[in-house]
Amino acid sequence: MTNSADPRYTVKQVSAITGVLETTLRVWERRYGVVEPERSQGGYRLYTPEQVDRLRRMAALVEGGMAASLAARTIASGSPPDAGDAATLGRLDLVAAAVSLDPASLDAVLASAFAAAPLDVVCQAWLMPELERLGAAWAQGELTVAHEHFASAGVLRALGRRFDEARPTEPGRVLVGLPPGSHHQLGLFAFATCLRQRGVDVVYLGADVPVADWARAATSLAPRAAVLGVPRASRTPRAQEVVNRLRAFSPPILVWVGGGRAGRLPGAARLPDDVGVAAQEVAQSLRVRDTG
Repeated sequence: MTNSADPRYTVKQVSAITGVLETTLRVWERRYGVVEPERSQGGYRLYTPEQVDRLRRMAALVEGGMAASLAARTIASGSPPDAGDAATLGRLDLVAAAVSLDPASLDAVLASAFAAAPLDVVCQAWLMPELERLGAAWAQGELTVAHEHFASAGVLRALGRRFDEARPTEPGRVLVGLPPGSHHQLGLFAFATCLRQRGVDVVYLGADVPVADWARAATSLAPRAAVLGVPRASRTPRAQEVVNRLRAFSPPILVWVGGGRAGRLPGAARLPDDVGVAAQEVAQSLRVRDTG
């Protein structure tokens, strides 16, 4: 459902966000009915965030080789990821790989997962649920701390390779990290990797970063924005200190927060739980600011 308070984007801004020519956007609207933008009083097209996301997904399908007519039908139907990809991911068991304590088995499971589908899909449809299973197995005594740490290290290595392979294409850095006392970084690092794959120059600060170190990094790097992970186990007062410190810069640093306790932090914009959608929202917002 569209919120009347949501921002609206011009066709020029949408073109910059999606990488699709303005003329092509108009053809997709007229020929395939992918979106039906609003009109300003002057008759100019105005797109909602949801419509921008539909056009972004349409562009990705077409860029991947799908005919525009089929891509439009796929978007309209809301089809899930390819069934073959889902079946492959469904057969991969991160918990069993953790129990094995066999690096080759763990690396094989992770390599198969990341080869099965785009990173966004793998992270949201497989990795995050598997990490929840891993945590539940540890809480129930089915895994030891060694098993959990072994698997976590493997996931960080696998994500790290993809993080390093992605090359920033846009100016300005974005800080990503956890506040003091927060140590659960796998979800945040998955987000950081998805964001970097979108061309954003991510500086990943990691877990348990003191407030003063956030401020030093901001002073040294002059970032265009920061993203703070606030998982359920986080101490929100410490996270709020980070937000307040960054917002006190002149000009204030734009701050997003994500995680189970993200909604409790005034002064920061909340991100969706889906790491791929969250990464797209940040990248899209930064592009709009550049073209606005």
